[in-house]
Amino acid sequence: MIKKIFILAVLLVSITSCEKFLDVNEDLDSPYTSTPDFLLPPVIANMATSIYDHGETDSYFTQQVATLSGYHYEKDRWDYLKAHRIPQWRRHYHNISINAKHVVQSAERENSTNYKGVANIIYALSTLTTTDMFGDMPFTEALDGNPAPKYDDQQFIYSEIVKILDDAIATLENTDLNTSRKLTSEEDIVYNGDITKWIKFAHAIKARALLHLTPNVNQNYSEVIAEAKKALDGWQDAVFNYALGDGSSLQINQWGPSKSRPDWDYRANILDKSAPSHFMLIEALKYDEENKVVNDPRQPLLMKPNDKGDYLYVYPAEGKSATLSETDFPDLYNSYVTGDLSPMLFFTEEELHFILAEAYFQSGDLNNAFTSFTDGIKANMKRAGVNDDDINSFLNGSTVPHNSSEITLSDIMMQKYVALWLQGEIWVDMRRYGYNDQIYPGLKKPKYLAYYWDTSNPNEWIQRLPYDTETEEIYNKPELERLGAYQNPDWLKKPMFWAK
Repeated sequence: MIKKIFILAVLLVSITSCEKFLDVNEDLDSPYTSTPDFLLPPVIANMATSIYDHGETDSYFTQQVATLSGYHYEKDRWDYLKAHRIPQWRRHYHNISINAKHVVQSAERENSTNYKGVANIIYALSTLTTTDMFGDMPFTEALDGNPAPKYDDQQFIYSEIVKILDDAIATLENTDLNTSRKLTSEEDIVYNGDITKWIKFAHAIKARALLHLTPNVNQNYSEVIAEAKKALDGWQDAVFNYALGDGSSLQINQWGPSKSRPDWDYRANILDKSAPSHFMLIEALKYDEENKVVNDPRQPLLMKPNDKGDYLYVYPAEGKSATLSETDFPDLYNSYVTGDLSPMLFFTEEELHFILAEAYFQSGDLNNAFTSFTDGIKANMKRAGVNDDDINSFLNGSTVPHNSSEITLSDIMMQKYVALWLQGEIWVDMRRYGYNDQIYPGLKKPKYLAYYWDTSNPNEWIQRLPYDTETEEIYNKPELERLGAYQNPDWLKKPMFWAK
């Protein structure tokens, strides 16, 4: 079935990729008549690609990885004025949102409420990840055939995301609603048609969104805790499982060593040209480079040492020494994230535990904060393949606090940083806390950036991406000018409404 899903996904991309922005695949005079079981699988598959797209960009901003050359104009130098195509923008509108809308319309026509609820959950997740990368964006006027829709305020979009999730939860929980078409594993590769699991997933996304509003917009941690606890009660990780496929290029995780590009506009990973940053290896994983001692049992499972058994790092935007070769640096492939058949992680148990840990800590409940913190580490170590003895040794060692009286916010955020390896959510966390080196000890701004960045200003960090030039500057330039976003480097420095 996964082969069918990817073929459908690529077909829908091909249909939509040459249309005007937000006029995608939309004929207002002819009702869209495909059934939801045909339309939903590509929406889910494209969400998997979107998750990759965000992680592949954000993990360089967060310094989990850095390029070996040090000269990549986007990843190293934050030079996005040269960017011609921003895949995350196009993926949301052209591949996910418009087709999720068609799923909902088709489901409503035939009273398949389960498909409607699931499609709206994916739509909410895609909208959240997209606005967290770009800020203001078309929402109320999007997807209706208008090539130049207005941009809605990001804070308004957040309120709408919560409404969409609440409506999806209510729809899926309403057992009085009959559904004419059953959701099965043929259409649902995430939860095999288990609606209860989708409801938990919706609560998890809501917990994530509400956490984003803290600590700068509000301190409503009780609601964050309530949503995360609802998600964890019977939780199953939301993942897209490539292992069910036959290994063709359409069915390979884009993080893997095969560097799959199912279609022309897919961006291949450059992990073979990258290495862990100093911050990741030394500050987060606590590697003892002088004595070559691994202190975190996840380290050899995330990256393989060189032939000498050593782990080398690079500083962002500085690259490797000319005396070193690429093979002198760790091999980043074939971890639980970066194998050809590794699942694409939409949302994991450990993230929920760390959401709870932060919310409890900020609420002053240190006992529950410590418990959730420990549970998050355990869940992630098990995912990475760490055995129980090594987990216990780590928890009893000097790297982490041993009780609630010792735990700090920095402990929580640094362990979450390690646990969400190559995931875009970490960039949200860093921006929420202003790239604070008290919370992320040892974090330093790259020395060499594009000319419009003030490298002497420790508080000037990248906050967002520019809008897609191949659509927005052509069809919607007045809106970019209204926002102050048109070819303006200062737009990249403007914090999100939820950021510090």
